[in-house]
Amino acid sequence: MKYFMDFEATQFDMEIISVGCVDEDGREFYSLVKPHGMRKMTGFITELTGITTDQLRSAPSVDDVFSDFYDFIDKTEKAEFFCYGNCDGRFVKTSMKYVKTFKAQCILGTIYSSLVDISPEVSEIFRTNQTISLYKLSDYYDAGEEQNHHALSDAKLLKHVYMCSRGESLDECPFPEYVQHGKNAEITVTPPERCEKPHVTASHGGDTFSFSSYGKAADWIITQLLPKDVMITLNTKSNISNRIVQAVANGNTYHGYTWSSPAKREK
Repeated sequence: MKYFMDFEATQFDMEIISVGCVDEDGREFYSLVKPHGMRKMTGFITELTGITTDQLRSAPSVDDVFSDFYDFIDKTEKAEFFCYGNCDGRFVKTSMKYVKTFKAQCILGTIYSSLVDISPEVSEIFRTNQTISLYKLSDYYDAGEEQNHHALSDAKLLKHVYMCSRGESLDECPFPEYVQHGKNAEITVTPPERCEKPHVTASHGGDTFSFSSYGKAADWIITQLLPKDVMITLNTKSNISNRIVQAVANGNTYHGYTWSSPAKREK
């Protein structure tokens, strides 16, 4: 049985705060997880996931959640676990340190030892050496929803991408920003996103660019502002998004632009 998983975690300690899973038959599992080192969530994590400190204070413990997840797994056949990106394994490894029950220890150990990151395979199919964002794959495969950093939604999106990409064979990458030349991927310039209800804006001189999320603002920086020879890694977008959040919060400039959030000003 194939299980498609996604985790959200604390920003610095990397403890799991939510888990989402859907199996190949469509059964779903989702839960918030109270981290062992319970403290106030950073603004970045709440902004990214929508998960608040108050929600986590009343969430079940990592032992309770993964004991329930152990019961969710079908024991009659071999379990295969899939994720997208190399962060999820680190989240699992961190949370393994805090579980005490047999069921939770057993299932977290099994997930950690057998979790398969499909992003390199997808990148190979799409003829690039970079990790392609799930929301771009969502558009490509007409999944009907974007990656939104909700663990269950992203797990379902992962399943959709996995199923659609089986047997896919492309002659060239359909995403210009991921076009591969030699060992490095060349980042091409794409127009800034236009949206009716901007979540974050970047201003410089008389120019203002609007984006519906910090993630899309980060994509714009990657495609338009970074040097062409920069190798984009899995952490690049996350780091840039974090810097934008900090720039909005502190009124700082970043990459020469002044960042602000219209939604924040309206509160």
